[in-house]
Amino acid sequence: MSDEKITIETGDAGKGTSEIAKDANTEELEERALSVFSSERNEDMTALVLSLVTTFIVMLFTKWL
Repeated sequence: MSDEKITIETGDAGKGTSEIAKDANTEELEERALSVFSSERNEDMTALVLSLVTTFIVMLFTKWL
């Protein structure tokens, strides 16, 4: 197995650069990256729903009180 590595620029979101092996399985790396974005999207959707529910409840009770 070779120790050759490739340096990839990941930008601000990835905090600079990342090194991977030259013979790395790029499909696996792409799937891992997409799963991270998917989980972040799910967290964002959950936060949005919770904030909308909270806003609705607050508006409901302030109108009735």
